[in-house]
Amino acid sequence: MDYRTLNAQRARWSSLSLLLIISVCILQMAFVRPAIAAPTSQRIAGYTQYDTASAIAKEGWTQSDYAVLAYGENFPDALASTPLAKKFNAPILLTEAQSLPAVTKQTLQDLSVKNVFIVGGTAVVSTNVEAQVRDLGINVTRLAGEDMYDTAIEVAQQLGDVQEAAVVSGDGYADALSIAPIAAQKNAPIILAPKDHLTNSIQDYLAAHQLSHTYIIGSTDQINESVADQFPGVERITGSDKYARNLAVLNRFDSSLDFSKLFMATGNGFADALAGGAYAAALNAPVLLVDNAYKQTIGEYLNSKSSQIEQLDILGGEVVMPSALVQSYLNPAQPTTPTTPAAAYSASEIAKKLSPSIVYIETSDSSGVPIASGSGYIVDPSGKIATNYQLIKNANSAKVTTKDGKTYDVTKVLAYDPYQDIALLKIDAAGLSAVTLGDSDSISTGDKIYALGNTSGTDDTMSDGIVSTKSELVNEASFIQISAAISKGTSGGALVNEQAEVIGTTTVNVSDGQNFYLAMPSNSLKPLLTKDINKTLAQLPHDSSAASIPVETDLTSADFSNPDNYLNSSYNLRGLDSSYSVMTIDNKSVHFLWKVTVNQSGTSNLSILGYMNPKDYANWVALLKANQKGSIMAYFVQINNDLAKNYPGRSFSGNIVYQDYYPYYASPQFPENEVSFAGGGRWLVNHVAASFYDLRTKNISDPTVTVQDLNDSIPGSNN
Repeated sequence: MDYRTLNAQRARWSSLSLLLIISVCILQMAFVRPAIAAPTSQRIAGYTQYDTASAIAKEGWTQSDYAVLAYGENFPDALASTPLAKKFNAPILLTEAQSLPAVTKQTLQDLSVKNVFIVGGTAVVSTNVEAQVRDLGINVTRLAGEDMYDTAIEVAQQLGDVQEAAVVSGDGYADALSIAPIAAQKNAPIILAPKDHLTNSIQDYLAAHQLSHTYIIGSTDQINESVADQFPGVERITGSDKYARNLAVLNRFDSSLDFSKLFMATGNGFADALAGGAYAAALNAPVLLVDNAYKQTIGEYLNSKSSQIEQLDILGGEVVMPSALVQSYLNPAQPTTPTTPAAAYSASEIAKKLSPSIVYIETSDSSGVPIASGSGYIVDPSGKIATNYQLIKNANSAKVTTKDGKTYDVTKVLAYDPYQDIALLKIDAAGLSAVTLGDSDSISTGDKIYALGNTSGTDDTMSDGIVSTKSELVNEASFIQISAAISKGTSGGALVNEQAEVIGTTTVNVSDGQNFYLAMPSNSLKPLLTKDINKTLAQLPHDSSAASIPVETDLTSADFSNPDNYLNSSYNLRGLDSSYSVMTIDNKSVHFLWKVTVNQSGTSNLSILGYMNPKDYANWVALLKANQKGSIMAYFVQINNDLAKNYPGRSFSGNIVYQDYYPYYASPQFPENEVSFAGGGRWLVNHVAASFYDLRTKNISDPTVTVQDLNDSIPGSNN
């Protein structure tokens, strides 16, 4: 063989070798995530959102004449504040509603702050907090309106002459957080707008300012075209979800951002990204929002910026920003070997397997009166219980009953998230049977699921269905929507797949009068499992504007020494002739939960409140429209006459109350003084439907009573 033949063969082998190497590289690339050149990184975090905000402030400022103070438990009023913070070179700090956290107070002093802007009304940042700030020798300016839309405009007025504006939906927080550093850089206000109309305050602001350009963040599902058309020079920036919109915003303003420092924050909460946004705005740096699990699109984006990023600042602690998640973006993942799905269990097998882990929970107010009940499930043998946040809201105490009939006091709250309706409670117990948490990201539309609950501590309930959609957005929180019905008392229970793994916590959302059965994904619960805020139920924020709504409470013990139990007793229980827990007229029923307060002074010994079941309000309105006022009044007359007979020597006065949450400001449907903002994009209606009193309080010898006032108005009608 001559050298030319040998060289030709060598060339062919070299080509084949090169082709093989390229093929192997291509295969490897298909199975690994993109890696970025490792920048220096630091975590800016504290134990709570208040600690984290203070840590961010001290990282970005050694001294500041100004600070912005916002409510730390809910987002609407705070979202527009980043451009204000930028204008006054101020950090954003967080506060509780009724008290200034010690860490926030210390930070104000450490930074020698002289002026504070409080963003929001007294319902979210009380006058007590304002007084505590003033006591530090700090000047206070409160920026507040009738609602979050007006408050955003009040903040916008502080920016003076502006040329551009950013418009976002007021129903969520992520889009405002995405655009905040850019809007601040441009001295552009962040205007919160309803989806389908403009408020008077927004219209007045547009009339007074000659804007040349408007950035609308979100699709027509967030801000529709009829609203967009009322702004000048509209440019819409959108994406399939909040993370895609965040990337779209960063790509749109790529040239105006300094990527030498990049802030990474969770997109499943507003507080860390809000406080970090003020620091990012001061540096013209981007804020990248991430989910609880790795997203390929975010990994690819970071990889594309790897040559520019010098430092990565992680906002928030391990619970919200786990190191493993951060590392999954910074380092390539190893290929994974596909696994064979576990065998499916039958429905009866799942019920038997999960039954010991499902619990019954009853919550009570400060007087020890039960106000709500529901289900939960054991997530750790040491006594960690997952349930709905709505179940514990406004509660001062709670009891958990396990399958074996044992009852435990809830000793503290470990974690909670109002937006995703989840709470993690602690009881003093050991050796409990805990569920197995599954991967909620692995489910697909159409998958078979089961909803399990417990309505008394011993009675299990179970319903089956399918996954309707794995990502139903409710106020920017992502839920699993299911077809399985969530029956009375089972909300807060477990959503289970066919492998007997818990993939969600069940809850109910009411929209347009219809129930939507949802579940908070298990992967959103997992970050809370290592958290411990170490607070009792009584120490959680309470809604001071109205009494808590009694939901799914069933008092079944009739006791003539206790008017509460007497009024709430079940029909014919212990041979009683009647019960007042339900009024039925013309085959329409209205259920009541009665609460009686003993008065130490005043004209009546007992004050009676009858809480109407919100689900029965349509029947109440129908009876009013059918002119059944006489029958309704006779029912309440019978109640008071019966009480007068069984409780001699006591006088009475009472009110019938309808309370419910609405996803909009329900006025003039209800009087303004009956509607208050409850947080989370919801409004609480507290409507007095009827009042009655004992005529003996008027020194009339006749022992009968009368209905003083039956509210003749029918909210939502022309009557």
